[in-house]
Amino acid sequence: MRIRVEVGDATEIRGVPALVVPANKQLTLGWGSHVAERVLKLAGAEVEREALTAHPKGIELGEAVLTSAGRMTSFTHLVHAAVLDKFDFNPLFLLKLKARTSRETLSRATRAALERASAAGLSGVVFTPMGAGIGGMSDARCAETMLAAIDDFLGRSGSSPVQEIVIACFKDKTANYFQRRDA
Repeated sequence: MRIRVEVGDATEIRGVPALVVPANKQLTLGWGSHVAERVLKLAGAEVEREALTAHPKGIELGEAVLTSAGRMTSFTHLVHAAVLDKFDFNPLFLLKLKARTSRETLSRATRAALERASAAGLSGVVFTPMGAGIGGMSDARCAETMLAAIDDFLGRSGSSPVQEIVIACFKDKTANYFQRRDA
């Protein structure tokens, strides 16, 4: 298993079959993370329709679903991992007094994304810091939570087809929290 951290736009990573989209539980791409909004622009609305057709009532926080990558040429699949409820908005988030996602939700969503990719026989996934940004979680806590969930998946999965995990961060400072000695 190879884990690597890159600085840059996750949608521009090449050679990995799936991008994990930090999603809202309603599975609408036009609202939420910058990654989801960019995926909507690049992949097209058909990806959102595909997710909503399969799950018209959405999914629970911490769950993940697999779709095609639509018009995106850099990926064959998208994994929509629900870390937010678009209707749960508390202004304390803006003051950095309240996170919009929890460690438990982020941990479950990270593992669920890896499980969906593994079940589909995909060789790798690209993650972004899903709990940071609009999720309101600090970069350090996000990295700690996601890395622990990845370790948990690796410990339980045995011989998963997922052999590469890329974590793409927009900033060097964020990437530093994800750096691993054993990567």
